[in-house]
Amino acid sequence: MTEHDYNHLLLNWLKSAYAMENSLVNMLDNQAERASIFPEVATRLREHRKESQRHANMVEGCIKRLGGDVSQVRKGMSKLMGELQSKFLDAYQDTIVRDAIVGAASEQFEIASYKAIIALAEKLGDQKTVSVCEEILAEEEDMYHFLNDHLHDLVGESYERDVLTT
Repeated sequence: MTEHDYNHLLLNWLKSAYAMENSLVNMLDNQAERASIFPEVATRLREHRKESQRHANMVEGCIKRLGGDVSQVRKGMSKLMGELQSKFLDAYQDTIVRDAIVGAASEQFEIASYKAIIALAEKLGDQKTVSVCEEILAEEEDMYHFLNDHLHDLVGESYERDVLTT
């Protein structure tokens, strides 16, 4: 592959990250609503929703700076997919725990994606994209640790609420 090919690859990875962030915005809204019985978790999900929207805007800025554009179809489809995935989870009794598991897995995917983008942007000498993605990466890692740290308690509290109080 040529350097031109790698520039094109970076742009595609950024577009995927943009779509990923947009799909999470709706999903996080629904997760926060379902987690309302766990105020700390619901608050953090709402905060991360705002972060994800800001991340999408930051990534869009990188895409435009590199001469790309953001497809409105891609944006619309990613939001729809996030909404559908979130609504699908409504059917389960253990939705809050499943939300935490899906959220942690999504964060791990985002972390890996941003690490790859950063590595390629470094090779291409695109320090602005590196800086933007490092800022996003830190927030994604914080969210992953939050979800991971609360998973045990969510299972325990859900069990106590559902089994011990009936």
